[in-house]
Amino acid sequence: MPYIKTNLELIENFFILFVTLQLLHFFIKKFKYYYLINDFFLSFAFALLGLYVNALFLLLFVLFLIAIHIFRNKPHSLNYNEGIIIVLAMNIQLILFNLSNYIISLIVYFHIRYWDIYLGQFQNTTLPLVLVINLILVFILVSIVNILDRQIMQIQNDILRYQLGKRIFISLFILLLIFMTILIISDIQKVTPLIKMSMILSFTFMTMFTYLQTIIAIQSYTMRKEAVEATERIKELDDYLTGSQQQYEELRKFKHDFQNILLSLGQVVDGQSSEEIKRYYHELMNQQSNFKIVQTSKLRELQSIKSKPLQSLLTQKFFIAKSKGINIHFELNDSDYEIKENDLSIIRIVGILIDNAIEYVQTIDKKDFTCAFMKSSETIEITIANQLADAININQIFKTGYSTKSDHQGYGLANVSNITDNSSNLFMDTKIVNNYIMMTLIVLQNQEV
Repeated sequence: MPYIKTNLELIENFFILFVTLQLLHFFIKKFKYYYLINDFFLSFAFALLGLYVNALFLLLFVLFLIAIHIFRNKPHSLNYNEGIIIVLAMNIQLILFNLSNYIISLIVYFHIRYWDIYLGQFQNTTLPLVLVINLILVFILVSIVNILDRQIMQIQNDILRYQLGKRIFISLFILLLIFMTILIISDIQKVTPLIKMSMILSFTFMTMFTYLQTIIAIQSYTMRKEAVEATERIKELDDYLTGSQQQYEELRKFKHDFQNILLSLGQVVDGQSSEEIKRYYHELMNQQSNFKIVQTSKLRELQSIKSKPLQSLLTQKFFIAKSKGINIHFELNDSDYEIKENDLSIIRIVGILIDNAIEYVQTIDKKDFTCAFMKSSETIEITIANQLADAININQIFKTGYSTKSDHQGYGLANVSNITDNSSNLFMDTKIVNNYIMMTLIVLQNQEV
């Protein structure tokens, strides 16, 4: 069969770019059918450019995608986490395409004992096989990613939580630059296919090893940060407990002293003829009664919460809110709330929700909110509810960076989302009823973690 030489470089270029865009859509979990039309023309345009600038078109393509991303953002800045996905998609496709080439080269070598990494005279036959194997590898990769979706989401959350995006983006972009440099210099210097194959294959495995090391480094960094945060939270809980105990002692002493003072004044007042003095005295006695009522209704009912750290947290938040002129209404439908597990996570979430409620109601006329506990046979629901002055989008409030306050970073509710996402017995339910936002933490009591 006579060999007919055709220039298939355009097809190769187009295929690499088009698959890269599909991987990008898959990783960011955002795809619409009309994207295929845009992807087709964009890939074809840069594939044509690749006929004139060799491997440099790949780097230009990545820079173009990053530039488009920056232009679409408001303000115009690079979101490093999305930048990581762009570079990652290109790196992965280059690795898979080169591996496909090597697999076909090995098949040809064992069949006819002829080695050529680019299979020059067999390209008409082998290129379709390379593309098919590349697609098979992509499907295998997609399947693995779907299986490991929870772990990958955890890594993404850790990158967001600890603001590692910039460092990881720079590392991956440098890897891509090195890859491009190898390809470009190889084309310019006319490096032999065997040497070029060895260089690219070595770099491919080095890149894969670097990705693995990056994941391990992120996990190690996360474990260290979580250990530090856990230590800080334990210290905060100790401070809460100590503070509430001191405040309780001060209140008890004040109550005792106040009662003694009134008793000592009683006989003096009764012996006086002034009706005004008697009136002041009886008003003070009424104040004492009111004080007892406050103690009973606001704090004593918290005794039904059997988690001492949570009880201490609520007591502390009660006094903090009181000092800001804000009332917390505690509502409990049971006399025994036992937190069986995940009490540290529950304390973190409740603390964040109450802090947000305190900060928000300070800005509106109705300066109070409700903290309600509802118990059933299998769950405990803790609801923080406050009035809204303006409409909000409850689908956005748990995203990192969202805040109704201009001078805040908006990490509080994002941290709540991270905690519940990584727990099998904690769930958040948020709704707006009669212009009140109700944020409910649902704790499954009989769930194995």
